[in-house]
Amino acid sequence: MDTLRKKLLKELEEMQMHTGRMFRNMSLARMMSPESGSMYPPVDIYESEDEYCVYADVAGADGTSLSVIAAETQVRIHGRRNLPARKSIDCVHQLEIELGSFDRTVNLPGAVEIDQVTSSYVDGILTIVLPKMRGRSKVNITISTGE
Repeated sequence: MDTLRKKLLKELEEMQMHTGRMFRNMSLARMMSPESGSMYPPVDIYESEDEYCVYADVAGADGTSLSVIAAETQVRIHGRRNLPARKSIDCVHQLEIELGSFDRTVNLPGAVEIDQVTSSYVDGILTIVLPKMRGRSKVNITISTGE
């Protein structure tokens, strides 16, 4: 592949990355939270052979306010983020940080073992590890004789 074509492909990939980020930030879910006054933290979901891993950006949330509830095909994240108290504010020049309570339910691509779900909160990222439910390939069925 010639140099010009490589450069063009690289620039198109970068443009695609930036456009994707722009559309994620402008998504209807982020602009209009399902519950009035509630922030909507961004979430990434990854899958490996044995588990799903959910990462939620809840930087600044008080760890004691966080709650994770796992169902067979969903996980619900609840918490609250507040700014530290200030003595006084005379003027606000820019507001971008979403504050307040949040309650986000994420649908998972498959069923999980809810009794084996773990979570941790480090450096503003809530990590939830959900082991996949393993179906049995054979089940021995007892036959009653009717007596």
